[in-house]
Amino acid sequence: MTFVPTILFALSTAVAGAAATPAPAPSPIEQSYAKGETLDYTVTWMKVAGGTARMTIAPHDENTWRITSIVKSGGGLARFFKVRDEIETIVDRKDFSTLRYVKRLDERGDRIEEVTTVEDGIASRKRKKIKKVPVPRPVFDPFSVIYHFRRLELAPGKMYALDLISDGKLYQVHGRVIRREKVTTPMGTFDALLVEPEMASGGVQREERLFIWYSDDERRLPLRIRTEVKFGSVTATLKNVTAGVTSTDPPNLPR
Repeated sequence: MTFVPTILFALSTAVAGAAATPAPAPSPIEQSYAKGETLDYTVTWMKVAGGTARMTIAPHDENTWRITSIVKSGGGLARFFKVRDEIETIVDRKDFSTLRYVKRLDERGDRIEEVTTVEDGIASRKRKKIKKVPVPRPVFDPFSVIYHFRRLELAPGKMYALDLISDGKLYQVHGRVIRREKVTTPMGTFDALLVEPEMASGGVQREERLFIWYSDDERRLPLRIRTEVKFGSVTATLKNVTAGVTSTDPPNLPR
């Protein structure tokens, strides 16, 4: 037996013979995920209210979480730009790594369905064709990463590097905690931490920018999510939090 295997064998024997240490108590965020959580948002485009969104997380089985996001247009915007976008993602409870990511988009009658599964280090995206990409573990998707950041220690100046699979491409993400700010929502005014996940693939930075304001408390609620693209910005502002998941469909925009 060589030196390294001998050391490893000795360590494993010592660990096996040691008294078992109790598992750490789940964090408040993990407790919320275990109970189920529903987040409702008002969505604005260029500061004009144009829809609603609902994001949920709950146990899928004893080993995984199920995350959903549904966005639908409403009010005057829906008359000429009807949208219903649905996302479902299944992630591992231990490391939050994405196992299955389903995207169904319906925008002005233009429908897209895309399914990505991750198994044995390969992400397979099925749309019109199947595209396979090697990925590390853990790997995240555009929605699981929002929930994953809630589990991290957020403070101004912190940066987290991770990998993300989207549209059949592997992206390198650097999540920067930029600063503390006050954020006003229909639920009140919160102390918040502004996070910008910057995405790059093959060294090329994505033009779209994403900003997430998390409450600066133990819940780390995503109070506001803003995407900036060529044609403007889309902002989702949290208006209600409910324990449990009774429906994944968001309410209609009030008239």
